[in-house]
Amino acid sequence: MKSLFLRALAIALLAAGTAAAQNSDLGLLLGVSVRPSATISPGRIESSVSGGGQINYAIQLREANAGLLYLELPLMIADTRKAVVTGTITASEDSTVFFTPGARWHYTIHPRLALYGSVGGGIAVLQDRSSFVGNGIVSSSRGTTVTGAFGFGGGLDFRLTRLLSLRAEGRDFITRAGLGGENGYNHAFFTVGVGFHF
Repeated sequence: MKSLFLRALAIALLAAGTAAAQNSDLGLLLGVSVRPSATISPGRIESSVSGGGQINYAIQLREANAGLLYLELPLMIADTRKAVVTGTITASEDSTVFFTPGARWHYTIHPRLALYGSVGGGIAVLQDRSSFVGNGIVSSSRGTTVTGAFGFGGGLDFRLTRLLSLRAEGRDFITRAGLGGENGYNHAFFTVGVGFHF
């Protein structure tokens, strides 16, 4: 996970360094998956938890009375841990990087407060490590999956100063079904953090 994070951070910094334009911003956010869970039923215990961090660089393309249009480069790094005990023990750790460049629209409702929505498309890269213990068998496996991803979300940006803001955001990434052990297509996150404006 550490090497994956360092590679993703290097990509984000390279992207940020290529654009020294005015009216850009860099968001750093942390959060959790919408669906952390724990289930206990006769003969079965299952739990999972997922967290993530987002690096989001955006370049302002257009300013109008209706709002601001940005090109954004969101990079979400998510880590999910899951365990299932049913007489056997299965444990897995998934690290997923979502990169879905696209457009973001800011609508200013007060000089210090803006709502925004975003949409984009790109890729998701999953690194999976799993272990199984039971029935006299001990095994482990590793794998990497690369697939297309579509991302959309919305949030709130509250300016503390001209250069610094607080952010709260919900973002959902849609991939092929079952990626990372998900039941469906969605990987939704709520995150909070800061935005740097320059």
